[in-house]
Amino acid sequence: MRARNWLAGLLLAMVLTGCGLGETGQQAAQRRCAEIQDLYAGLYETARWVQPEDQWEAPALTQESRDEMETCLMAAGLDVVDSSEICPDYLTTGDRFRTFWNQAQAGNAGEQEVLYLKENGDLYYQRFYSQGDAVWVESLFAPMDAGEPSYECHEIQDWALTERGNFYYRIYPADDPHYADFSMLRLTAPDPELWALNQRYVQAGSYIATNVFLIDWWEDDFGELSFNDLWEHLYYVCYGTQFPTAGYEYDAPMHCYRIPASEFEQVMLPFFAIDRDTFRELAQYAPQTDTYPWRAMEADDHTFLHFYTIAPEVTACRDNGDGTLTLTVELYSTDLKTDCLFAHELTVRPLGETDFQFVGNRITFQTEEYGLPYSRPRLTWGEMR
Repeated sequence: MRARNWLAGLLLAMVLTGCGLGETGQQAAQRRCAEIQDLYAGLYETARWVQPEDQWEAPALTQESRDEMETCLMAAGLDVVDSSEICPDYLTTGDRFRTFWNQAQAGNAGEQEVLYLKENGDLYYQRFYSQGDAVWVESLFAPMDAGEPSYECHEIQDWALTERGNFYYRIYPADDPHYADFSMLRLTAPDPELWALNQRYVQAGSYIATNVFLIDWWEDDFGELSFNDLWEHLYYVCYGTQFPTAGYEYDAPMHCYRIPASEFEQVMLPFFAIDRDTFRELAQYAPQTDTYPWRAMEADDHTFLHFYTIAPEVTACRDNGDGTLTLTVELYSTDLKTDCLFAHELTVRPLGETDFQFVGNRITFQTEEYGLPYSRPRLTWGEMR
């Protein structure tokens, strides 16, 4: 009799957890996704779309239509990740997730959904749930139109919930080259004004093979700042497209292209308070050819440029009262589950609604263990290889 009762209890537990008998975990997730998709199906049918310029890209919902669908799901009391054209995505019900996670860490059973609406209206569904000492996350990608759903379920191997409200979690073995070490879920709404500053000023440069944010310099002493390595980034800011190398002279001994001075100066000079003669001296102007050297990134450069995955976040802004702003920029890393791997202060001079000048940069923090990304100017790389 006791054996029969034990077996009945086991079978019931297997059904409730989606294991073995009854509805499987994937079937339960697919049923749940269908319920959610029914809520915004009407909005999807009447949505507005943006047609891509690139023939290889798929059409995307307008941000307005995507916002309407997300608002519909939020109104139904669901746990929705809010998307934005400027700010990074964040979970609108972050407090619920914190409550779930605190209970899970105390060994209590519970679950928490997280819903993402993709750019094309497809649903990406996650359910975090705790069982004993373990926490799992199941994920289902559910297309709105024809297409097979994709399901995964993993135990969370490592995690961190930071004071800034970022939840980092790892589901694959550490240092697996096929996957990012950690995923990140924001539980706190980003500050749109700070992210607008990030997009306007910080995104104009880079942290890879460019030292504008990685060394100390000021406009009255540019020091080791490499203007040449900023060429492709500021070209993109000016023209909204990648710099095309076709048709430009290639200087094989120096591993660089020769950019006509008129083109180079037209792009670069407006971003700095510097006279042309000083600029030509610092940017290695070649009077015999009336050009500037620019070294493109090559495939094998990445072997010695490797650094941890980083992304900048402007966490503060100070108006200096002299027409300049100083931004506090912290680099978070999903490889190392940290909100600040290193930090710097970037000073800029806004000029009208869209234009600006770089004024200076100062490194304010770096860890002894990880340091900073490689920052030697590209035109010197040939000396070391």
